[in-house]
Amino acid sequence: MSWSSCCQSGLGSISSTFRDLSLAAAKSAAARMREAGLLPVRVDWVRRATECERCPLRVIRCGVSYCGKPFLNQISRQPEVDGCGCPTRVKAKAPDEHCPLNSQNRAAAPTGKTCDCKWCDLIVEGRAAIDRQ
Repeated sequence: MSWSSCCQSGLGSISSTFRDLSLAAAKSAAARMREAGLLPVRVDWVRRATECERCPLRVIRCGVSYCGKPFLNQISRQPEVDGCGCPTRVKAKAPDEHCPLNSQNRAAAPTGKTCDCKWCDLIVEGRAAIDRQ
């Protein structure tokens, strides 16, 4: 391995770690603004949080439910394998968040305006139930 490729691979991991930490800080700030009433809360967040409580990725630390290990315990991760590390209730309240898994507990994939994640499936199932009524 040449010196330049060694440095480039090291810098790549530093930049991705910085990116991940920056994104986590932004999500944390948004969650605090949501708690203060400055940002909107997802209307169906309770359904989403309930779905998280049944997830195989769920971890409980100090009485808080997380999507995988808490983020700062494992910064480098694959969300579909390790979860995202966010507290599940906080993540469920964010309107723009998605579950990393689909209903078969495999990696969720975007399909057009929605995706096949567990949370988007809840929306589709809810619409289907309304249509049947």
